[in-house]
Amino acid sequence: MVCFQSLFACVAFLQFLTTASSNQIPLYPKEHSQGYKFDALLHLPGISPYFDAIGSGLDHGAPRYCEVTAASYLIRHAAIYANDDDYEKYIEPFLKKLNATYKSSKKKRHGWTGPLAFLSQWKNPIDDPDNQMEQITPQGTLDSIKVGKHLLSRYPTLVPTTKTIYADKKSRTQDTAKAFIRAFPQEVEIVEMQSDNKTSFHSQVPHKACKAFSKAPGDDEMAAFIAVFTQVIVARLQGHSPVDLEASDIVGLQQLCGYESAIRGKKSKICDVFTDSEWMAYEYAWDLKYSLMVGHGNPLSPYLGFPWLNITSKLMSKFHGPRHLDPSQEIPNDDGQRFFLSFTHREVPPFIATALGLFNSSNAAAEEFPTDHINWSRHWRMAELVPFLGHIGIEKLTCNFNSVDPQDDQEYIRIIANSSPRPIPSCQGGPGASCSFDQFTEIVKRGMEKYGDFDGICGNTKGTVRAEL
Repeated sequence: MVCFQSLFACVAFLQFLTTASSNQIPLYPKEHSQGYKFDALLHLPGISPYFDAIGSGLDHGAPRYCEVTAASYLIRHAAIYANDDDYEKYIEPFLKKLNATYKSSKKKRHGWTGPLAFLSQWKNPIDDPDNQMEQITPQGTLDSIKVGKHLLSRYPTLVPTTKTIYADKKSRTQDTAKAFIRAFPQEVEIVEMQSDNKTSFHSQVPHKACKAFSKAPGDDEMAAFIAVFTQVIVARLQGHSPVDLEASDIVGLQQLCGYESAIRGKKSKICDVFTDSEWMAYEYAWDLKYSLMVGHGNPLSPYLGFPWLNITSKLMSKFHGPRHLDPSQEIPNDDGQRFFLSFTHREVPPFIATALGLFNSSNAAAEEFPTDHINWSRHWRMAELVPFLGHIGIEKLTCNFNSVDPQDDQEYIRIIANSSPRPIPSCQGGPGASCSFDQFTEIVKRGMEKYGDFDGICGNTKGTVRAEL
C-alpha cells in the first residue's frame, strides 16, 4: 500500500480494518456447538427442578410499543420428595434391592462397581417416605420464592395489585402458594378452591372434577416402550450390580436423578450413569404417557382445558390497562387486581396447551407415538411444560403504534409457558407472534361451543366430585 500520498486516508483505512476485524470475532466461535452440553435435567418430564423453557426463541419482554396490562397464571406445585405412583412402582422396588446389599455394619453396600460404584455409600434422599411422600421439599420452598421473585421482576406493576390467589386443599399446593407470595411486597390472601364452586374447580383442577378422567391411559404403551429401551441399559449395567436389574429398576434410577436433584438443589450423581440417548429414551417414554393421559391423545383433554381459558378470557374482557382506563366507566366488582395466580398439579398445564394446540404438530402422522422406537420429530415435549413449578400463563398486551392517545390502543393475547412466549398456531399475527384479543376470544368461544359440555363428557351427576378430593 502506498500511504505517503495521503497520510490521513491511510490511517483511516487502517482503523477501519482494525475495527472490522474486532467486530467480526464473535461471528467465528471456536466450535460450531458454542459450548453446548447435554443436561439430563432438561429431559425429565414431570420430575425436574424448574427451568425456563427456550420455546420459540421469542423475546420474553413485551413487544415494542406494548405493555402487559394484565396476566393470569396456572402454576404447578414446587418440588416434592416423590409422587406416590412413581415411588411405589419404580423407586421403592429398586431401593429394596439396593439396601439388600448392605452388610451387617450398615455403613457400606457391597458389590456395586464401575458407573454404579458410588451407590456403595449413596444416601437416599427419601429416607422417611411415610412423612415425605407428596410433600414439598425445603429446596422446593426456596425455588417457589425464586420463581415468585422472577414473576415480580417480570411484572413489577402488576404483581403488587394481587390481593387473592387460589390453591386446592392439597398440602403441596398450599405450601407452594405460601412460599411463593413471600416474594411479593404486599399481603396476599390464599383462598382454598372449593369443590362446590364448579366454575373455579372445573377450570383450575379440572381432572379432579371429572368422573371420567383416569391416569391409566398410556400405561400399557409406555410399558411397551420401556421394555424396548431398557434392554441395552440392563445389559450395560448388570455386570456392575450385585442384584438382578429389571426394566423397572432402570426407570427407578432415572427418576431418582430427577427427584434427588430437586430435593437437594444440585444435580444427582445418578444422572451421570446414563448416556444422552438413554435420557432421550426416558423422556420419550413419558411424553408418550402424557400425550395419552393429558394431551392430544386423550379426547377429554380439550374439555378439561377450555374452562380455564374461558374464565380467563371473560376476566380479561372486563378491564383495560390502568393507563387508559376511563374513570367514568367503572368495572363492576373491580378491586384493581391485574395479576392472578392459581396453584395446581402437573396434569393441568397440558390440558390448556392441548386446547390451544401449543405442542401439537400440524401433521397428525408426525405426532404418533410408536412403542418400538423414538419419534424424534414430535412436537409434544412435556419437559418444557411440567417441571416442578412449571406454569402456563396468559398475558393481555395493550399496544399503541400510532400515538399516546388511548383511543388508538390495540389489545392482544400472548401465551407464556415456563417464561417463554408460545404462539397459538391458529393465531399469531400480532406483535411478538401474539394473537389479537378479538381473535382469541373467538377461539375460546368456538372451543366452548365444541368442548363446553364438561359434566356431560365427564359423566358427572349433579354435584359429582371425585372421592380423592
